[in-house]
Order: sequence, then structure tokens, then C-alpha cells
Amino acid sequence: MALRVSSLTCVGFYLNSLIQEHPGDLEFDEVYRMIEAGSVLEDLAARYPGETDFSLFGPTSDQRGPLIAALQDAAGGLEGRERRKVGIDRCGLNLLMAFVLEAIQRVGRE
Repeated sequence: MALRVSSLTCVGFYLNSLIQEHPGDLEFDEVYRMIEAGSVLEDLAARYPGETDFSLFGPTSDQRGPLIAALQDAAGGLEGRERRKVGIDRCGLNLLMAFVLEAIQRVGRE
């Protein structure tokens, strides 16, 4: 199934909440590790218990695979060039939001 923009915006809203409560709390290398492993949703839920609800994207969700793939695609080739490409250089949660925004752009072009 195709990734829905609403799935990405749902993740984006949770990220906005986390950014507000935990600015600068997540390092870039942690974000890339989570993205590469495909465990970003579980890792965020474990790191910030009770602050997110990614249950819509559980193992049986038809959106889970496309969502993770879209975040991995958005992250691809960006490492080390974040400041120049997306204007951030230290907040991993903001980096994740940049990946979500990039994925939304890509879904919108399909």
C-alpha cells in the first residue's frame, strides 16, 4: 500500500510535541542508527514513554513499512551535510522532523 501523507503528519505532530518537551535531547548519530535499523518508532516510544502513540504503525500496519522506508530514503545521503541541506546542526528530533518533511514532499510528487 502507498504511504499516506496523514501517516507522516501524525508522526510529525508527535515529533513537534517531543521537540517542545525535549529540545536537544537526541543526537544525530542516534537518529541515523534508529533510522537505519528501522526501529525509530519503537526507540522513540521507549525513550519517551507515554509521550507518543505510534500504535497505528505497529507490526501489522500497512503503513509501517512504507513509513520506515520513506524516512530511510529521506535520511539517505544527508549525514554530515545536515546544516547545509536542512538548516540544523544539533537537535536530533529536529532532524527527524526534517526527514518527515522531506518524505511528505516526496509523497506529494508521486
